[in-house]
Amino acid sequence: MVTERDPLAQHRSPLALYLLLGYTLLILYASLSPFTGWRDSGIDMMSFVTEPLPRFVSKFDLAVNALAYIPFGFLATLVAMSIVRPLAASAAGLVAGIALSFALETAQGFLPGRVSNNLDLIANGCGTLAGVLLCMRARTLTVATDRLLSWRMRWFLPGRLTDLGLALIGLWFFSQLDPSLPLLGIVFFSDGVQAQLAGLAASPVSKVLGPLSVSLNLVAVGLTLRLIMRSNQATLAAVALIVWMAALIKLIAAMVLLRTEAAFLWVSQEIVWAILGGALGVVVASALPRRSVRIACVTALIGAIVLSMLKPGDSVPFLSLRLFRWTYVQLLHYTGLSAAVAEIWPYAALGFVILLWRNDRRQAAAAARARQASELVE
Repeated sequence: MVTERDPLAQHRSPLALYLLLGYTLLILYASLSPFTGWRDSGIDMMSFVTEPLPRFVSKFDLAVNALAYIPFGFLATLVAMSIVRPLAASAAGLVAGIALSFALETAQGFLPGRVSNNLDLIANGCGTLAGVLLCMRARTLTVATDRLLSWRMRWFLPGRLTDLGLALIGLWFFSQLDPSLPLLGIVFFSDGVQAQLAGLAASPVSKVLGPLSVSLNLVAVGLTLRLIMRSNQATLAAVALIVWMAALIKLIAAMVLLRTEAAFLWVSQEIVWAILGGALGVVVASALPRRSVRIACVTALIGAIVLSMLKPGDSVPFLSLRLFRWTYVQLLHYTGLSAAVAEIWPYAALGFVILLWRNDRRQAAAAARARQASELVE
């Protein structure tokens, strides 16, 4: 049991657990994709632990492996803090990160094109340790954590489903990590600079469906927020914040990863108009009754799913890689991870809205029974 005052631990919300599970799935995907071609090489899969360190070390690889495990270390420690004392939680978070890295490095020995590497294990462990230390530091910032929890309770509806919705919104940001895809885009359509670099011609259909996917994505995200927030005004402010944060993510990723001529591919006049159209849709739909908001959200999500089925398939990652300044193998998994989250997210959000609908029905039924009971008493 946690005996000392710790706002992070005292808040019994499962949000941290949801985020940890979601992020773990992302690490699994990035580490083991494409999940095909498994074979036994006939060598000891544990031998990589005692092998000499690689002679040629890529700073890029080390940075990616370390940074990838910082959020995991933070979230694992945060979850453990709700169960055990902070010191034991930090140890549990560190052990969890190292164990996950060890298991995945071992599994990579069965995949073609993957190599188990003790240096990757060390980098993952260092990243986990950094995340653990960040969490321990955050635990001591009681004023900041109190304000964060107060903000959560003030602007969002209570309940575990709201926390699940927040985790879902956090997962959505991973779909914005690929700077070669449009801002708020959920499907791949070659046009503009991307078409030139890929040697393709932009079709009239792609010019329409691309912006449409942006509008539908914004409407879906905005209305998902509306279903878990207390007020319409707070929802509109949150949507504006999300657009700004997604643009910032795109800008930073583009400046670091993309070629100079493709640095601003993620934004165009068509995309701006699509965002404005999506924002208008959120404004109109958010003013409707909750039942209508659910219907509008489901409609937008189904539209996003249909559009995702129309995009080019296997050629997407390879065309996207031509836009990048670097040619590291990790970039293939980077763009693949972003595309996978973008495709999965509408399905996950659709399931979430269905859960909200069932929960609303249960609450309405409980309220009706309570009214009947009070009438009988009177």
